[in-house]
Amino acid sequence: MGKDVGFEYLDKQEESVFETFLKYTSEKEKSSAVLANLLRKLLNRDNLNLLDIGSGNGEYLRLSLNKIRARRLKRVSITLLEPSKDLIKRLRLIAKQFPPYAEVEINPSTFDDFVPSNSFDVILVSHLPFARDVLPRIYKRMLDMLNSDGCLVVVLRKNDDIHEFRSTFKSRLMKESYHSLTIDSALDIFYELAKTRSIEVSTCSANSELHLPIAGNMRDVISIVEFFLNKRWGEYPKDIQEDILSYIERKKGILLQTDGFALVRKTQV
Repeated sequence: MGKDVGFEYLDKQEESVFETFLKYTSEKEKSSAVLANLLRKLLNRDNLNLLDIGSGNGEYLRLSLNKIRARRLKRVSITLLEPSKDLIKRLRLIAKQFPPYAEVEINPSTFDDFVPSNSFDVILVSHLPFARDVLPRIYKRMLDMLNSDGCLVVVLRKNDDIHEFRSTFKSRLMKESYHSLTIDSALDIFYELAKTRSIEVSTCSANSELHLPIAGNMRDVISIVEFFLNKRWGEYPKDIQEDILSYIERKKGILLQTDGFALVRKTQV
């Protein structure tokens, strides 16, 4: 795949390390079920506009929308914002599997370069690794893109086992303190924004498990570790390799996962 694709989507052994990760986790199914319940309430009338920022290959949103396909919606306009040319190839294929009421447009812009032609009723942003220092600006712009009663849905990991794993071993690899972005970081910003903006903030979560195949497929275990740490296994010092495997053994190959959801709804004064 091209250079503009993130490490997690680079092909390895005929599948990306992200796809390897998905084979062993219930996260996608559990999290998409929670998102479906939220969208079922938000997509409550025809002719709404939804923006998905950083759509990836579109599978997460597809799963969620197809869980609510029984609703008698005639039309929902969906903009899929994804800057990676290679991911867009996959996104186009997945978008064809969206439910009939979805009228889809794929936009190859980054969020900073995106110039919307209209405002949105729902904006979804899932697991995008924005730098902490730009988050207030980013979230303010997202809120500005919403209609007067629109809702921003942010999905980020909570302080679960994977957060602990990343924080521990990325800090050692980088030789400086590292903390991956969590939903709590986003909520702190929204609670601060709520002091000056007419918004309401609510939360929910989705629990899942990652079962690493430590007894039968260490190659996939290593690929998943590479996915978490965004670095090839062969580049890790030997002591870190050993400590990573010891950590996984102590957990018996099972890492608990929690997706946190922040719902930020604009309210009319």
